[in-house]
Amino acid sequence: MTLHEFHAGAPGVRFTDWMRDQAEPHWTRMTTHRFARELGADSLDDAVAGRYLVQDYAFVGAFVSLLGTAISLAPTMPSKRAFAQFAAAVTSDENDFFLRSFAALGIPEEAWSSPRLHPVTRDFLEVLQGAARSDSYPRVLAVLVAAEWSYLTWAKACPAARPGRFWLSEWIELHAIPPFEAFVTWLREETDRTGASAGPDTRRMMGETFRRMMALEEAFFDAAYEEPA
Repeated sequence: MTLHEFHAGAPGVRFTDWMRDQAEPHWTRMTTHRFARELGADSLDDAVAGRYLVQDYAFVGAFVSLLGTAISLAPTMPSKRAFAQFAAAVTSDENDFFLRSFAALGIPEEAWSSPRLHPVTRDFLEVLQGAARSDSYPRVLAVLVAAEWSYLTWAKACPAARPGRFWLSEWIELHAIPPFEAFVTWLREETDRTGASAGPDTRRMMGETFRRMMALEEAFFDAAYEEPA
């Protein structure tokens, strides 16, 4: 369905809603994934959680660099401030969470500081680094809104009673707390504004980028269940 057709069939629907629609079935598969359900139910195996966290931490550096690109390309000071504040949270609270989790799970430093990358992690890195090199604010937004909006979605769907293991409960909380939800709300609005003023080729690129991200997010959850070769 083209963007024009989508709006014709659903007046008033946001550009980010169209992006999400273009990303099916990956969006639904990821946001309702077994990983997210087991995480919320406190039934996720520690080995699965550990593999996931090690691979996720492997591209935190590239993700923060992408936020730096977003700060550079953002057209207004309020937009730059929103990205800068989020980058500060990722490099402080979230980074601290990873280090405490690795220690609690008994994962040695060499395993998380120089991990053997899963193929889907390498693909993620290529998307993040490619967006950072592109000098395209719309492309950067498409990557970021896919990542953060999908995480807010599954985290908000988790039961109110949190898991007993902090590496599960805090991972949910980091993606369900009001400041994170406020950032995602703003990020969607920023993406809506950018998409509304973009040409058809840019809108198409944003939709394709969002869909690619969601396919990778789904595959990344799948990969956590794979035993190392």
